[in-house]
Formats: sequence, structure tokens, C-alpha cells
Amino acid sequence: MPRRRPSRLRAAAAHPATTVIPGVPLATSRALDRLARLEVSSVRMKRALEAWQGIAFLPRAALSTSHNDWTEFIGPMVRGELERALLALPRRQAAPLRVVVERADDEFRSKTLNNPRADPSRPWWARRWWH
Repeated sequence: MPRRRPSRLRAAAAHPATTVIPGVPLATSRALDRLARLEVSSVRMKRALEAWQGIAFLPRAALSTSHNDWTEFIGPMVRGELERALLALPRRQAAPLRVVVERADDEFRSKTLNNPRADPSRPWWARRWWH
């Protein structure tokens, strides 16, 4: 039985397709996939970015209701995922993603307030509240 060449075996291995992240160059998406870490893949970052933008662009009334999950749990969790990707990428490849994330950050900051009682060691997005 003939032996397969290693290069043909590698080519046949399933490689997940790179997912295009809206507003971000394809090179950045490919860089995320080259990291070979599931927690910062282009698919996960696309979903996280869509969720963060969805939360950040909610009406002020939705974000300012007391004890809401958007500002207390969902927003900080999703923004933390994006931050892990930004830190994992080289600075040059992270820059376009950072620009898109910062637009949503500015919108979120404008609709929420800093919680003075929150632990200052936590990131800024985890120290926001509804008042």
C-alpha cells in the first residue's frame, strides 16, 4: 500500500475557514486564527464584537434600568473576551480591531456611569453601573 506524503496529510486536515469580522481587515481575522487558540478565534471575536456593539448601542433607558444584566454581566463578559483578543494579537494587527471596539466603548461610557464602590483593580467596563 503506498504511503501518503506528509504534505498531503496536512493539506487534507480540516482547517476552519477564517471568518470576516465587519469593519476589520481580513488580515486581522487571519492573525486571530493563526494564534490557534479557540478562545480568540475569528468566529468568537465576530460574535463578541456583534454582542458588544449591540449592548453599547442599546438605548440609554435600557442600560440605565436598575440591576440589569446588560451592564452587570453580559457587557463585561463580552468586552473581556474582546480584550483578551486585543492583548493576544501583535499591536499592528490589533489596531483595526481596537478602533472598532473603541467606538462601542465610547458609546457604552456615554450611557453608563462609573461605580465608585467597585473594586478599582477590575477593568473599566466591569466598574460601570446604571445610575
